Amino acid sequence: MSDIAIMAAIIAVAVVLFVWNKLPVVVVAMGTALALYATGVLSLDDALSGLGDPAVIFIATLFIVSAGLEATGLTTWAGQMLIAKAGENSRARLFSPAFAIN
Repeated sequence: MSDIAIMAAIIAVAVVLFVWNKLPVVVVAMGTALALYATGVLSLDDALSGLGDPAVIFIATLFIVSAGLEATGLTTWAGQMLIAKAGENSRARLFSPAFAIN
């Protein structure tokens, strides 16, 4: 198999695992990098180089913050407040958060 076919197969499996959502995102991401390294598509330096990228660290931080907000019930409270204020008007529910930020 060519490197392109191997990479396409690994990426397809990763997408299925992300959608299936039975494994943590970190496990799928690290497994994908490890599979690309194990098959020889990427060198070890290339496989691990993305982990130190500021964008990756930022996204990981967002996952942590959103899990904390969900655990404290803040997202449920905010959703209930939005529905209470906007009522049944779907357009008002759509634009209320944007207007609140501005």
